[in-house]
Amino acid sequence: MLFSQRHSQVPAIGALELTTLKLLWASPEPLDARTVHEALASRRLTLSTVQATLERLHRKHLLTRMKVSRAYFYAAAMTRENLIGSLIRDVASRITEGALEPVVSGFVDLLGTSEPELLDQLQSSAAARRKERE
Repeated sequence: MLFSQRHSQVPAIGALELTTLKLLWASPEPLDARTVHEALASRRLTLSTVQATLERLHRKHLLTRMKVSRAYFYAAAMTRENLIGSLIRDVASRITEGALEPVVSGFVDLLGTSEPELLDQLQSSAAARRKERE
């Protein structure tokens, strides 16, 4: 099965951006820059660095934001699983011209040698999805 080359690629995500996304995924509600800054205090970042990071992620369409009074509150625009799926789709498009079989095969090989219990979970999940589609 080939994926369309028309899918937009996920923009590059830096280490601080990924840390910020993880923080927002873990939060049950949107966060403002000050709250994110406080949560990342151990990294010794300035508030302006955190604000710039949030703005970059918003421009990359990885965050949504809404203005409340004078502050923006940010939330992840996609789930972690959706982001991973998009990244895999991008790899398939670039490396295998969109063919998904080599990507899945490589992943199954990796699980079979490093984490066989996850391979069992994958098999169960695949069976459940097949039943949902019937």
